[in-house]
Amino acid sequence: MARYFSGPRLRAARKSASLSPEHLAISVGRSSYTIREYEMGRVTPSVATLAAMADTVGCTVDELLDEEPEAVNG
Repeated sequence: MARYFSGPRLRAARKSASLSPEHLAISVGRSSYTIREYEMGRVTPSVATLAAMADTVGCTVDELLDEEPEAVNG
């Protein structure tokens, strides 16, 4: 079964690590706007960015994936 990036899982992991979107953004070389777009499921990060975010928040890439793709609110 395919696995998809999960913005809500990223948000939960970031909050669990007590990081602001701004701190995560600086750590992975992205803007805080882009982090928020990831968390809302509007943008999917590259594999390299996904790995960097997982490392920064202290989880595995697998923990940021879900069985179903996120519905885009638009």
